Amino acid sequence: VATGAEQMCAMADVAQVPTSMAKGADLMSSQMQANLTAAKEARKRTELDAQLLANRIALLKQEEEKAWKKIEETRKRANEIVELRTQNELKFNAKEESYKAKWQSIRNAQAQNTMSREQAKAMRDETRRSLLDKKQQNAQNTKHQSQQILLQKKAREEADHDSNKQRSNYLKQMKDEAKRRMEENQLAQMEKIREDCEARTAQEEALRARTDSLVAKMEKEEMELIQRLQNTQSVQRSAYEELEAALGQTSHISPGGRQYGSYAGAAKPPPAA
Repeated sequence: VATGAEQMCAMADVAQVPTSMAKGADLMSSQMQANLTAAKEARKRTELDAQLLANRIALLKQEEEKAWKKIEETRKRANEIVELRTQNELKFNAKEESYKAKWQSIRNAQAQNTMSREQAKAMRDETRRSLLDKKQQNAQNTKHQSQQILLQKKAREEADHDSNKQRSNYLKQMKDEAKRRMEENQLAQMEKIREDCEARTAQEEALRARTDSLVAKMEKEEMELIQRLQNTQSVQRSAYEELEAALGQTSHISPGGRQYGSYAGAAKPPPAA
């Protein structure tokens, strides 16, 4: 959204002025607008660099936090594997009993569902017949209402046409009056426009200078975070190696006597980012 000074600068570019002053006013306004635009673009580029740098810093902090969290989870998983190995036999037997009970429950539910479907079908057929009769009656009512609506719409359109014609004449008069006032005030506003544009240009330059200083400080912080993240990743890799060593020594014996492979293939953590 353009500010007051920018709108006044734009008005100075397009406003109609007497022939004797038009060229000078246009030249001055174009130069001021160019200066203001250049300052704004420089400030926006600097602010964009600062935002991108802030995003990278935040990402590095998140990666460091995730790495430490994975280290703790990996160490905890290595300790849990030993306990899980002793609990698997009991869980397997419990699941067998649970599966038998569920299978019987499914059979009972299937029989009940068959009966429910037959009853629901009969109810749907009756509802469908009732809806069809109601639909036919509604169609007749809708047709009659549509005819009434068309007549009312035609009357409204005629009234709107007369109202729009009167409003158009009024707006034309207001536009002519506003144009006359703008031409009367234009010469008095030119000096104020120049001062506002110069003040905005100076403000944009000051903002760009402060942002440059902030970017330099954030670049230094980014380098420090990168080094910290590299150190954290080294610790993470060591934790993964400890987990792989613990997993390589475990195996699971099924109730039937067959031996399955170790947990290493299924629980191996993903490589470090």
